[in-house]
Amino acid sequence: MPHPSPRCSMPGVRCRRTISRTGLRYSDDFAVPVDTYAEGEKVLELAREALRQLDLELNDDKCRVESFDEGVEFLGKTTTARSGSRITEHVSPLESTVYVTEAGSSLRAKGARMRIVRRDKQLLSVPFNRVRQVVCTTPFTLTSPFLRRALEHGVDIVLTEEDGEFLGRLTGPYGPDVHLRHAQHRLADKRAAKLDLATAFVGGKIANMRTCLLRAARAGRLDEAEPAADRLLAARKSARLAQSEAALMGIEGAAARDYFAALGRILGPTWSFTHRRRRPPPDPVNALLSFGYTLLTREAVAAVERAGLDPAVGYLHEMHRGRPSLALDLVEEFRPLIVDHLVIGLCTSGKVTPGGFMTDDDGVKGCRMDRETLRTFLAAYERRMLTAAHHPLAGRRTSYRNALTWQGRHLADVIADRTPAYTPIAWR
Repeated sequence: MPHPSPRCSMPGVRCRRTISRTGLRYSDDFAVPVDTYAEGEKVLELAREALRQLDLELNDDKCRVESFDEGVEFLGKTTTARSGSRITEHVSPLESTVYVTEAGSSLRAKGARMRIVRRDKQLLSVPFNRVRQVVCTTPFTLTSPFLRRALEHGVDIVLTEEDGEFLGRLTGPYGPDVHLRHAQHRLADKRAAKLDLATAFVGGKIANMRTCLLRAARAGRLDEAEPAADRLLAARKSARLAQSEAALMGIEGAAARDYFAALGRILGPTWSFTHRRRRPPPDPVNALLSFGYTLLTREAVAAVERAGLDPAVGYLHEMHRGRPSLALDLVEEFRPLIVDHLVIGLCTSGKVTPGGFMTDDDGVKGCRMDRETLRTFLAAYERRMLTAAHHPLAGRRTSYRNALTWQGRHLADVIADRTPAYTPIAWR
């Protein structure tokens, strides 16, 4: 089924009652918080019956069950899952991603709202202006009005296989800055400048891998992590001194192998994870990592495009047809603090288990999540992307999803020579 932002599962019932007597029209609004969508439907029926006894009626056009995840408009204000006096910053509703995981779902438009329907049952209704991206992991259909509305509102539509393999993306024009892209292409031919950027990406990745490792080991397995953490610290220093792209890539590769081996020891024998392997993923941990990296890369593509850059021309990753090299560059520093941290938490908390995966007999597709594990993973991924942390360039707390956008703009400033050097985001 589709998953909106999973910040809160409590929907609300919003109603308007109206009656006309002797030319006088009376109306009033009320909202009732409930725990589930089903309870919301029951409350609607109870309200309709109670008002009928008072010779009043509900205005069906104004009555509906809405989720606080999507935002509930009431008395001129919008209440969301993050509303409240304790919240110092509200995540932009444009940050939400909708995940479609139910086969046979139909994506439709009704006015300014996006609707997802399956077998004549509405699974989701949310305003287009509250959605940044729709990710479909299963066969679906869409209507022409939906496609038009999605493009008008700048909503990306991403298609993947169930195992996370990227299939394609529908998106509207972002209006790229041709002068900026020209500067980006020229910079790719300057060896020293290209190496400086590549070094920054690798340095940020290694630093965040080290922090991720130490955080994962704080539950009592520091003995497994500290030797590798020390080696990662030394690797970061060596990366800063690398004199060539080949030397830098050798340092990065050795650091990654050390890091994933240490993570395998922390996760323990239950998960049988020893090293990183992508195509196809041979075990559950690799399946989780691969799926998460695919989602993160698609978000990075959108981030660099919004910054006016060409996602295909990178500085750390070599350019190949069909490869979003610059987006992959940007993803490096975010992998440990978003996907790796998420996967470690799911595995060590018991929220996912090895039994929630399946492997084809022929091994062509490798290991992949079952439907329930996929839902758990997507909900946790969305929570992580909406987690707020201080961003030095923004000068305030912002979500990790917005941090990707900030880093894309920062990279554009470096390429355009408006900023002297690229500074990766650091996880503390």
